[in-house]
Amino acid sequence: MGEQTIAGYLGNKSDMKVHHLAAMIPDCEIYYIKKEDRTYFVPDVLEQAIKEKFTPCKHCIK
Repeated sequence: MGEQTIAGYLGNKSDMKVHHLAAMIPDCEIYYIKKEDRTYFVPDVLEQAIKEKFTPCKHCIK
């Protein structure tokens, strides 16, 4: 079987914040992001999210 990779970053299009899924905490409010506001990045790196004008979440990205 092939390896399955999990997304590292999740963007919220409503507030243009990007969250690090492996480091999220309750203050991120990531569970409240509406499905239609979720976006993922290709490649799945912080630099790509920033290039797409997303701001790093101050809680999960230090």
